[in-house]
Amino acid sequence: MTSKTVLITGCSSGFGYGCVNAFLEQGFRVVATLRDADTRKELFRDLLNRYESHLYVASLDVTDGEERKSIANLLETKFGGQLDCLINNAGFGLFGALEDTSEAQIREQIEINLMGTVFLTRQLLPFIRAAKGRIINMSSVLGYMALPLSSMYAASKFAIEGFSESLRYELSSHGVKVCIVEPGGFRTRFADNQRWGEDAFNQNSAYRTQTDNYSAFQNKQRTGAGTPPDAVIKACVHLATARCPPFRVRCGNDAQMAYFLQCLLPSRFLDFLLNTMFDRVFHGRRGHD
Repeated sequence: MTSKTVLITGCSSGFGYGCVNAFLEQGFRVVATLRDADTRKELFRDLLNRYESHLYVASLDVTDGEERKSIANLLETKFGGQLDCLINNAGFGLFGALEDTSEAQIREQIEINLMGTVFLTRQLLPFIRAAKGRIINMSSVLGYMALPLSSMYAASKFAIEGFSESLRYELSSHGVKVCIVEPGGFRTRFADNQRWGEDAFNQNSAYRTQTDNYSAFQNKQRTGAGTPPDAVIKACVHLATARCPPFRVRCGNDAQMAYFLQCLLPSRFLDFLLNTMFDRVFHGRRGHD
């Protein structure tokens, strides 16, 4: 029996890299994609040695139309057009006040996190429909509860939520299942790869105090033991293999708590609670003015 094929984007680290190993262990043929793969195959040396016939590493910049077409051609020629699961994981976080963020940075955030997912999914949908397969989109706790200084990252993830929900209904009659993973904070290289608005640390920025305090808070969080990404990787495998997978899976205590508070608390009380918390983190104050 032919192994199922999964294509994963953003495999250089974190959730993507962990999913490569987990799906190989499950017997999948894995197409692991990342930018400039030819110069970074060393990342997969051990896995290639162990799973040479089941692992294919390919270059893919999800914002590049020609590279998206090349991936579709690769699936057609090398795998006979078989694609049972697409995991849209590629992305990064842009932080900082909107005024401190350049137009180019905003466009890049939306282009990679949202448009890359949309256009790659569209490109590969004929294969996924033929297999009656799965689409798994990586969202975030910031896809349903936004923080200050995260407007563009949150916008991209809120959009992924809406895109996925609509696509779920659109494709259900075709036998395709669409799912979302909503991670909270895990110990990956996400923080190392995040970017700040180009004027975020400018002395003249009206938001400099908020930025400094938030940056210090993030740095403090990084120094702890952290939570390994196992729960997110396990969730992706479950969504790809379960007969009736749920639409959303929230991973991490912070993601669960955020959702619980949204469901439980009246909106005005939740707003007061969040404003109080944000005042402490972003302004260094103990209460809301």
